[in-house]
Amino acid sequence: MEGEKTNNNNTKLNDLNTKVLPPLLMLIAGIISFVICLIFSYELKSMLLVMFISMLVFAIIGTVIKSIVDRFNMRMDYDDLFDDDEDMK
Repeated sequence: MEGEKTNNNNTKLNDLNTKVLPPLLMLIAGIISFVICLIFSYELKSMLLVMFISMLVFAIIGTVIKSIVDRFNMRMDYDDLFDDDEDMK
């Protein structure tokens, strides 16, 4: 099946691409903080400090979200499902 990998034990692995979550959140936070700093006409040093702190915070948040999603991305065993299907025949 597309989007899922199988190994030898009839166990399917859900193939979510979570590597992009922390950098994506960092870039979105950087863009938003840059636009807000431009609107309120911050000085360059203040703007860089605000962007750095916001990108650092959202990188940490993205890493936590990635680890939570990866933890739920566990192996699922479908042997019981196939056994119940054979009992219905």
